[in-house]
Amino acid sequence: MTVVDARFRVHHPCPYCDVSEKFPRSLLLLWCDNRRDIFLVSSPDRAELRRVVGVLRASFRARPLLEDGTDALVTVPDFEWPDPPSVTGLARRTGVWVLHPVVYFDGTETYRIVAATKRELNRFVGRVRRLGDVEILSVSGRAELRTIRDLPTASVHFFEGLTDRQARCLVAAFEGGLFDVPTRTGWGEVADRERLSRSTFGEHLRKGQYRIMANSFASLKARTLASERTVLLPGLPPSPRRSRDLGYR
Repeated sequence: MTVVDARFRVHHPCPYCDVSEKFPRSLLLLWCDNRRDIFLVSSPDRAELRRVVGVLRASFRARPLLEDGTDALVTVPDFEWPDPPSVTGLARRTGVWVLHPVVYFDGTETYRIVAATKRELNRFVGRVRRLGDVEILSVSGRAELRTIRDLPTASVHFFEGLTDRQARCLVAAFEGGLFDVPTRTGWGEVADRERLSRSTFGEHLRKGQYRIMANSFASLKARTLASERTVLLPGLPPSPRRSRDLGYR
């Protein structure tokens, strides 16, 4: 049996999308258990994190559960809005499934959808297009359910087993241009900045690269099993951006 696995990005009038539009640099990951919404908020700095959490509290009666640096876990109890229709509500009525988390960033929402057939997926996308602009990021046929299992996340956290020194060397290599094509600097120069010998820096860098690759291998392998395509579907009719008034209750 083949199922359809699709990812798409949408901008439409939505209370949560409005928050993302107001704070485009903050990442919001959403999980829903049918009784409450759970957000993991990641902001570029603590000042913005406090502002995002403050808006969620004022607009949706959100309650912070945990704060760690520039990340916060926030719960929104029993929040629903009748209009405009929600994407998840349309998914339920169309018979397709939303795989969480939903990603909010830069004023858009990114979803992963599983449908039994392309016909159901097309019917769902058609309904979402009436809400706003839709960008189809990928559409794949999955002949095996293990690809659905493996592709959402790696079997372990991407940073599992990565040492602090390896992480610093990876960051230094990226910022120093070693991964650019062509490279912008030499290994020795970046190693000197880290106060390491060229050989020691290279060892930490290779081990860090291996660890990131090993942790993400299941997702990368599943990604190669199907061809994917990208297409932009403008909204029907084009919908103006919603006011940034966040006074939802």
